[in-house]
Amino acid sequence: MSMTFTPLSLTTENLFLQGAWSRMFGHFIESGREKAGLSIEQAAELAGMSTEDWAGLEVGSWLPNTRRQFRSIAVALGIEWHTMTEIVLMCRQAWGIQ
Repeated sequence: MSMTFTPLSLTTENLFLQGAWSRMFGHFIESGREKAGLSIEQAAELAGMSTEDWAGLEVGSWLPNTRRQFRSIAVALGIEWHTMTEIVLMCRQAWGIQ
């Protein structure tokens, strides 16, 4: 099954929602890291990321944009791939798509 997404228009409301969904995605990642008993530094190292990027991920100021990045984050947290894709689909407005 193939899905297509439409970019959101750059309105003030959509930019606000994009930020809110970015923070929501970050909250899911932070929760997963805490459940895994990992520090930010440990999770970042396991995912092959910088600590700064991981910290940005958790607060919604940095978002992964490749399948490899998503997979690395999922593996670091012990999250199954289908769960990660469900989280991304739920928070897709963080990437400016509807």
